[in-house]
Amino acid sequence: MKKILTVDDQPEVINIIADFLGGKYAVYPAKTTTKAFSLLHSTKFDLILLDILMPGMNGIEFLKYIKTQVWYENTPVIFVSSESDFKTVSKALNLGVEGYIKKPIEKDILLEKIKTVIGE
Repeated sequence: MKKILTVDDQPEVINIIADFLGGKYAVYPAKTTTKAFSLLHSTKFDLILLDILMPGMNGIEFLKYIKTQVWYENTPVIFVSSESDFKTVSKALNLGVEGYIKKPIEKDILLEKIKTVIGE
């Protein structure tokens, strides 16, 4: 089963994603980037679903860091965020992510995007 790390400071978003993906993918939740780093050091993920707007280190900073690390540099990332500022979204997409999904999350869009990036 493919492993997906979900990084979002809103527990309800993590729960929705887990409900949408449960049974098809192994979902690992992280409410902080600190927790995400811990999980990244212990598990190799097939995909990271990442919020942009988070306290402390935001999603863009987190992405910049992991892309400099050999272990994670090729791990695909999809932003899942309520951020709608064109400049911020454009910056995020230009950092080499595989996509952007706007909150509130639609199950079919999420599943299709994941399938496109990592397969079944």
